[in-house]
Amino acid sequence: MSSFQRIACIVFFLYCHQPMAQTTWQNPIQKQERLGSPLVETSPFVFKEKLYLLENYQRFWDIPGAKPGDHFQEDEVRIRDLATNEIVSVPLKNHAFGTVLTWEDRVYVFAGYYGEGKPWRKITEIVVTSSADLNEWTKPETILRANPEEYFFNTAVCRGKNDFILLYETNDPRWTPFTFRYLRSNDLKNWRDIPNAVYGKGKYVGGPALYYEKGWYYTLYLKSLKPGYETHISRSQDLIHWEDAPEDRPFVTFDPGHKNIPLIDPSIAESNASDVELCYFKGQTVLYFTGSDQTTAGDLQWATFPGTPEELFVHFFDEAGTIDAEPPKPQGNWLPVLLAPKKPAKGIDSSSENLQVLPTPQQLGYQERQLGAFIHFGLATYAEADMMIVPEAVRFNPAQLNAEQWVKTAQSFGAKHIVLTAKHHNGFCLWPTKTTDYSVKNSPWKGGSGDVVAEFVNACRKYGMKVGLYLSGGDTHFGCTSSPDPQGERVIRGDVHRYFPVFLEQLRELLTGYGEISYLWFDGAYDPFGWDVTNPVTGIPLGTSYGDAIQAMVRHLQPKAVIMGGTKPDVRWSGSEQGWAPYPLDNVVKPGEGLAKWVGPQNAGYIPAEANLHTRSTWFWRANSDHTLKDSSYLMKAYLESIGRGANLLVNMTPDDSGRIPEAEVKLLEKFGTSILSTFANPLAVTSSKMHPTSEITLSLTQRTAVDLLELEEVLEKGQHIRQYTLEAWLDGHWQPVASGETIGRKRIQYFAPVTTDRLRLRVSGDSPNLALERFAVYGPDF
Repeated sequence: MSSFQRIACIVFFLYCHQPMAQTTWQNPIQKQERLGSPLVETSPFVFKEKLYLLENYQRFWDIPGAKPGDHFQEDEVRIRDLATNEIVSVPLKNHAFGTVLTWEDRVYVFAGYYGEGKPWRKITEIVVTSSADLNEWTKPETILRANPEEYFFNTAVCRGKNDFILLYETNDPRWTPFTFRYLRSNDLKNWRDIPNAVYGKGKYVGGPALYYEKGWYYTLYLKSLKPGYETHISRSQDLIHWEDAPEDRPFVTFDPGHKNIPLIDPSIAESNASDVELCYFKGQTVLYFTGSDQTTAGDLQWATFPGTPEELFVHFFDEAGTIDAEPPKPQGNWLPVLLAPKKPAKGIDSSSENLQVLPTPQQLGYQERQLGAFIHFGLATYAEADMMIVPEAVRFNPAQLNAEQWVKTAQSFGAKHIVLTAKHHNGFCLWPTKTTDYSVKNSPWKGGSGDVVAEFVNACRKYGMKVGLYLSGGDTHFGCTSSPDPQGERVIRGDVHRYFPVFLEQLRELLTGYGEISYLWFDGAYDPFGWDVTNPVTGIPLGTSYGDAIQAMVRHLQPKAVIMGGTKPDVRWSGSEQGWAPYPLDNVVKPGEGLAKWVGPQNAGYIPAEANLHTRSTWFWRANSDHTLKDSSYLMKAYLESIGRGANLLVNMTPDDSGRIPEAEVKLLEKFGTSILSTFANPLAVTSSKMHPTSEITLSLTQRTAVDLLELEEVLEKGQHIRQYTLEAWLDGHWQPVASGETIGRKRIQYFAPVTTDRLRLRVSGDSPNLALERFAVYGPDF
């Protein structure tokens, strides 16, 4: 089977939402190998793009003749780098049943504390410690103490919808040992009981793990088969009412053919598959569990699933046998691989009933970054002509290419992510793709062995920059684009059906070969997969099936990525390549507004806007073009008219034919960054109503002083609700309005005529009784 045929199969699986015939249910988890280790409780996790394993190591395993529990106060909770197989740190000693959570660039380890002078496994305290680098760990803090006659065993922690959830395994005498209880917290230290949130009251459960995916909490638990043990899965939306997967669908079960288990009689067969934990890493779910027989030690093993945890979990609850008599029929000339579902996608619903008005975590993270950098670099850099022409690959030779300089330049003006044109409209690929010879592998640069995308990604990771990639749908080298006509009037140029598998394989290479990608940028220009393109002969619209399949692949391989453009965008264009966004600006596109807001009419819901701008007269560098560079005041104006209106801003950078950003451009962007910092470095006063939403906030200054700049930020986790605001200053013994506006959203920045006062009042109104501001700040003219 060719790579393109494999891609077609993937798209068929992802895009055709019709239930398929099932004769017998099959477990999709693929066991890999036994690791020859006695470890039992382990937790794989990803931190700073690397895969680690938290291990609960029992000291007696190292001592000949020792029994379980001997030397237990020397037991360790430790962390192993799975790339090097080395122990990188030991967060806790004299602890057991450790588990791990990564959150906001920190690693948190939870474990049971043995205490001093207590018997083995009589644990009555759960503690937490954390680290930002896996080397220095905070002093352990006790977060939970047992009730009288109660002991703790395994723990698990996950991030839920709006807070954190802790599962702990207890021998509480009210229920069948062992039982799971659930607590919640906002800060990972102070935990509150959830009434009636208990799992396993009337049956044996143990070895838990806990995950949250798209509204569901999933608990993995150990089922006793008498004889033997295997792991099963249950789910709940409220942690109180639980739905077990069918009995005949074990999550992981044992293999009686496994013998020669560490530390026990080599003739004993495996009868256990317990303590399963998992994480998502580089396009697949990685699982660790233990075999053995539930006596002396474990038999550590690992497995994989080619998808996200959410896709894996859902598989165990899918209904079997519900099939259509016939598959849906293709429309027009679509290939069978792109059969459209019978039910319309949610985004096509023309009503407001199911409108998504809250950001996804990915959209929220994107909006929080606000400012990004664009890098236009490729063969067009060398052609000094229209980006649609196809120069020879041998012209590409950036002898001094320095991706770290690109990243440092972006950091100088405050960018939090960078988008690189991995392939622009001419079709030249900046990575050694297998789909075409029109790439860096046929250039003289590094003898054809270079990879610009790899160097870019590595530089971003080195300096903590989020990675974005631009992949043009149009490809003039292949001979497939669309006309550049306005929305709704474009036609296909070339054979889109023959080109589509090529494009999809290029996308797959980028999504699977370079680690986590945070941002995918699909240009609406010359896009043959757009919602509005038509057959040039018949004039019949081709629909959204190709574009929807592209989006499905991104969701499958990079579920954390935000998508700009395409038929199902997470982010929309503001309508400007000069760095401005319209005002007022609403993050929610209402049904029927799509065309006016630069998305297809099938789209509605929460879709924030992004403006972009080029610092030169052209997107790609041209010789002797430094004189066309805009000045820092222009960039600052664009900042105020994009970010200052609630949009994101993407500022272009142009490496020259040597592979470096020219010095004049570097200095311009540094000056731009300095202007931003100096403007917002010293607020006169700052407050927030996040914890206590209100329609009126007063801000007191330390003394009477001049004020002329307002900065507001809405609490977007709860959606965008403020529709009007008025800023008033206390002048001459009464409140006088000095500024007003409509939407706030992610950020609103507004200059007004300077006033001298010692207090200000902000009044807001909107479509919700809970109008919350993340930030309300004012600045003076002397910054």
